[in-house]
This record gives sequence, C-alpha cells and structure tokens, in this order.
Amino acid sequence: MYLRPGSLFHQFVVERKSLKTMDNGRAKAVFQPTFSVVRGVLSDAKTSEILRWKALQHPVTHTIVQHYGEPAAKEGDRLVHGGRYFYVCGVDNASMLGIFTIYYVEERSDRVE
Repeated sequence: MYLRPGSLFHQFVVERKSLKTMDNGRAKAVFQPTFSVVRGVLSDAKTSEILRWKALQHPVTHTIVQHYGEPAAKEGDRLVHGGRYFYVCGVDNASMLGIFTIYYVEERSDRVE
C-alpha cells in the first residue's frame, strides 16, 4: 500500500439502518447515528472486487480498510465522512485477529433519510 495525498486515515461515523412506520402506514428506512467511529483508509475498489460483488448483485465502488479493532459496522449500515455517504455491502475480517477489517462500500449521492 502506497500512501498518497488524500489516502491517509479518515474518520467515518457509523449510522445504523432501522425501519420507521410513517403516518400512512408505510415503512421507511431511517439511518440513526451510533456512537461508533471507523478510522480507516478509503480507496477505489479494484476491478476484480467490482466484478466479484457485481456477480452477487451488490455494486461496490470503494473499499475502506480499518486497522486494528473489531468491526464497528455491518452490512446495511452507512458510513459518513464529511458530505459523502458510503453504504456497506460487505465486511471482511481479513486477518481473523482483528488487525485488519475491509469494508466493501458503495458511494451514493442520493441520501436515504
């Protein structure tokens, strides 16, 4: 891994998805912020990763690598950094020792409230 400007550690706030019933009786997805923060490196997904997740019908655009600590987010959660929103499609505990966790995420500009 080579460090370039902009590829240093970033703080991502974890938001958990929950369903809320609206006045008309329909369910609506709402993201509630948790008190968890993921500190990791954001990078574009490799072509092989994009194709692998596309076969599973999960579009992936980026990967976030968290160094040390237990995974703070799970599938269905949303990671927020500044004005950017990343939806978690998959989590991989790469080392099985809690040293590295890879989040496969999709960046979307349309926000679900």
